[in-house]
Amino acid sequence: MRSGSTRARIRGKVLAGKRRRRYKAAMSNASVNYFVTCAKGLEEVVADELRAPAIGAESIEPGSSGVYFSGDRATGYRANLWLRCGVRVLQEHARATVIGSEELYEWARGIDWPALMKVEQTFSVDARVWDSAVTHSKYAALTIKDALCDTFRDKKGARPDVNVHHADLPLFLYLHRDVAVLYRDMSGTTLHKRGYRDALHKSSLNECVAAGMLLMSGWDGTTPLLDPMCGSGTLVIEAAWLAMRRAPGLLRDVFPLMRWPDFDKKAWKEVRAAAEAVALQEPPALLMANDIHGGALSLAKKDARSAGVERFIRFSNKDVAHYTPPEKPKLVVSNPPWGERLQPADLEADWKALGRFLKGHCGDADAWILSGNAEITRHLGLKSERKYPIRIGPVDARVIHYRILPPRKAPEVSS
Repeated sequence: MRSGSTRARIRGKVLAGKRRRRYKAAMSNASVNYFVTCAKGLEEVVADELRAPAIGAESIEPGSSGVYFSGDRATGYRANLWLRCGVRVLQEHARATVIGSEELYEWARGIDWPALMKVEQTFSVDARVWDSAVTHSKYAALTIKDALCDTFRDKKGARPDVNVHHADLPLFLYLHRDVAVLYRDMSGTTLHKRGYRDALHKSSLNECVAAGMLLMSGWDGTTPLLDPMCGSGTLVIEAAWLAMRRAPGLLRDVFPLMRWPDFDKKAWKEVRAAAEAVALQEPPALLMANDIHGGALSLAKKDARSAGVERFIRFSNKDVAHYTPPEKPKLVVSNPPWGERLQPADLEADWKALGRFLKGHCGDADAWILSGNAEITRHLGLKSERKYPIRIGPVDARVIHYRILPPRKAPEVSS
């Protein structure tokens, strides 16, 4: 028979467990502030993604190279799984007005760091600083690092290690006009790394930018799509996933958020299961891709196979000047060569050939073309509907929308 003191201890443990579960549930349902980074020019596209039922975010506010939003913990999980154009999802943890490095350190010392990570785990700190008394981003990051390590030494007698590339707790500090905001990076590896590509191929299009072009176009996946100069196939692979309603984060097995003490495993499983449940087995319409370079096309097929969509894409290996698509497209998307790898004469010839192809084979379609060369686009011989600026690394590029008119009918000859 158990003694009264033993029963009391067991009852205490049971009650403590119930309190922990209630606290965890309350924290899971509490509203959290987030910021998702993206390429400059895609802020409104990302905002639309966040508004969609798949994520269901609240208080959405586009900023510069990113979008602010709020929601519960599951909202952050859904953002990591579903965002096609976002780069990193950052979860706000603390904010304060700090003037100078001493105030920054004292504020950071007040953060309960052991609640965010274990001493045997790793962390990293990145910082962005402007218009503040602290003027150096690296010094600001070092100040946060020192405060974290000093707190652990005081409370645990040891400090965690830094891992710049694969930290368990990646931290971002934004310090603007002396207002410090500390974020936990939920994504770690940037979200454009979907998992179907081993490494970034030379001159291949970033997945987030490719998805941005598709979402800008308003394409719903139910009409034939073509990339006549597909390179390594990013656009058509992203199109397949979009048409199949496949969440782009499903191939990734690891996110830093999964290693945090407050990770809600049940909520994560529910979010993943919901994403898997809505995915289609195949795209509703034909997807076509063509490129003159056999090497690039081999890479495109390999990546499409890794993404599970190769069998849904009709690949062709022809010069665009001699290519006839197997089905007339309603949407054309492409990232033709526009950089310094080709001589100006070759670039001009490629764009002229693309223009002739569009007019000859894609009448009554919409074309969305990416270019970082403002001069080369005139060789298409088409009038643009609208140009959307987008920043790709150091390049100020444009996504250009063209409406391809149907071929002119030959005049009837009266007898």
